[in-house]
Amino acid sequence: MDPERLPLSKLFDVPFLSLDGTSVEMASLLFLFLLVLAISRVQRHRQWIRRGIQVLSIFFFFYIVYSCLGVFGMIRNSLFGLTLIGSAYTESFYWMALPVVVLAATLIAGPVFCGWICPTGTMQDIAEWLRKRMAKRLRGRLSRTQLIVLAAVTTGFLVTLIILSIKKELFVEDSSLHFAASLILLCYLVLARIIDDIPTRKLRILSLVAIFVTAVSHLVVTSPMHFAFTARSDPASAISTIVIMVAALFVARPWCRYLCPWGYLTSFLHRFSRLRIVANRAVCNDCGTCKTHCSVDAIDNGRIRTDSCQFCFSCVDHCPTGAFELVDVWQLSAKRPATGAPMTARAH
Repeated sequence: MDPERLPLSKLFDVPFLSLDGTSVEMASLLFLFLLVLAISRVQRHRQWIRRGIQVLSIFFFFYIVYSCLGVFGMIRNSLFGLTLIGSAYTESFYWMALPVVVLAATLIAGPVFCGWICPTGTMQDIAEWLRKRMAKRLRGRLSRTQLIVLAAVTTGFLVTLIILSIKKELFVEDSSLHFAASLILLCYLVLARIIDDIPTRKLRILSLVAIFVTAVSHLVVTSPMHFAFTARSDPASAISTIVIMVAALFVARPWCRYLCPWGYLTSFLHRFSRLRIVANRAVCNDCGTCKTHCSVDAIDNGRIRTDSCQFCFSCVDHCPTGAFELVDVWQLSAKRPATGAPMTARAH
């Protein structure tokens, strides 16, 4: 493995122990997923437990996991691992293990990685937590003056970025800044009601295509949070993470909504996943509590948009009538042809 890719401040000097080539980081990640699967069924204090797992995940990713390198890096790594099949199985497993586990867990248990484990999501949740405790002027629709100030800051950031990028090669170096600039621009356009939130989420597929194209073209596109996984100096990645957190002060989980390629992959797979949170319309009283507590606005008129839900269980825990429930869709689909009984709740 390229030593320049190895990160700093890890608890283990190598990602594999001598014990039969056991992967330290894979054991940690499997532990996280098993912990989430076990605890997500516990209803009492579930949101506090989720916050604890998010903090634990930050520790694992920053101090144990070697192969992540951010949301873009996981895509590059999986493609690189595919090229090693047949020649270096152990190293192929090393690069592909994390992406495969995330995708497999999504099919089996829903997008729990996004809602419980992803460190980028956790950083945005920290910003949202700060937003809720700041002045009321950051809540709800922004005033005209606030929009003008935000527009000026956004324009200044974009102009500065363009000036700095003139000296860079094809805008590839420090590429995470360009994604951050795109994100803050999208947030401004959404807040100004120039574009709509839901259609804008389709841009995530463009991020996925862009990372795939650059990976097969052997171009390195760094992602936010990359600074936490690499020994190289990467101030652009650190600045991008700060920009994302600033954007999250105005729009909850903006990276997850508009630009995260893994968000697109997990939302696509969630359409076919075994577990799904659904709303029982017979019990729902349309109070809107679920929508208020959903960080990604995945609920519309008491119905969950499957392609936006991140399985945080906030709607389940805060619903006063208990209208939301976790449903095994595969089991229901298997029973329906035999019994002809319809589903008790519909997923959207």
